[in-house]
Amino acid sequence: MIRLAIRTLPVFAVIIGFAMILAAFLNFSGVRTAYLDLIRSRMAMTAGAIATDIAKASSLGIRLPEQTTLPDLLARQSSAEPLLLSIDVEGSEGDILFSSDPARTGTLDDIAGDTGAFRHRQDVANDFGAPVGAVVVRLDRAAIDATIDKLRVDILTAAVPAGLGAVVAGCLIALLLLTRLHRIARRASDGRAGAEPLGSAEAEMARLQTSEAA
Repeated sequence: MIRLAIRTLPVFAVIIGFAMILAAFLNFSGVRTAYLDLIRSRMAMTAGAIATDIAKASSLGIRLPEQTTLPDLLARQSSAEPLLLSIDVEGSEGDILFSSDPARTGTLDDIAGDTGAFRHRQDVANDFGAPVGAVVVRLDRAAIDATIDKLRVDILTAAVPAGLGAVVAGCLIALLLLTRLHRIARRASDGRAGAEPLGSAEAEMARLQTSEAA
């Protein structure tokens, strides 16, 4: 029994531990995906609202560089997003005409070098489908990664005690099952051992009866 338990319980512990690790990973993956989807949705809503205003003004014949109300609109939109780096309105050539970050106004959008930003781009077209410009929402990638890392730590902190508890509980259940199976096996063995003398006595009685008849 002890040898069987020593061989079996570590296997149960490994299986349960692996299952808990997998559950924690899937939980983190789901939370991370949901968080990033939420951020993308907020960025798309912000860019879409600004793009709609630009398209409406363009339909009235106001060219994008002449839409002087955009700086105030960008300032209002940027104040509602703590992770925001900037909201840029680009011309059809990629030059930044307006931005919530004044330092970016009048520069070219360097997409390849903008590694520190989590970006969303919304193209803007006029009523004829011709490109007018684009709205680019930039969030702080480092802050987003820090939030994801915090989520990872929180999930791991909760998963470790739960995993250890599950391993201990699983081993106890396995030990109880092994004990019960061992008792059943012993009872069956004792029953067979008790039946053997009775069988021998019956055989001896049959032999004696045969001898008397002869």
